Amino acid sequence: MNELVAAAKAEFDRAKARMVNALNSTPDEKINWSPSPTSRTPVEIVVHSALGTSGLQGWIAAGMPAEGFDPVAIDAGSREAESKVKTREEAFAMLDDASTKFHGWLDSLTEDDLAKVHQSPFGPFPMTAAMTIPADHIRGHVAQIDYIQTIHGDHTWR
Repeated sequence: MNELVAAAKAEFDRAKARMVNALNSTPDEKINWSPSPTSRTPVEIVVHSALGTSGLQGWIAAGMPAEGFDPVAIDAGSREAESKVKTREEAFAMLDDASTKFHGWLDSLTEDDLAKVHQSPFGPFPMTAAMTIPADHIRGHVAQIDYIQTIHGDHTWR
């Protein structure tokens, strides 16, 4: 296995483990609570991360095109799907499925794929950097779960 692929997989797995730990350390009565009507619950955050992993994988694999990249529409679709999931088990199953598929995709990358530089809406983006975006996405959302725990007095939870 390519060293960069192995590193991306390990980075992703560390981010995923942090997310699983964050939700597992959230009390049952708080997993479907959010601090405001427009905020995600901890379960929704995990589902969002699973959907985001799949979506980002597809977008990166397609060359990170600007066409059709509509963050507002993407968020609306994600929120609709997220709102249907209410248990840790469902959320973790979605995250596991997305993770397995992401790992498989990383394993399928060739040396030529890894050498590509995509022209993204954010400018040139080397594949070797792009393939770490899903881990970054998850880490950002772990911080949201951590913040929700802070709101409720996390010192008594752990």
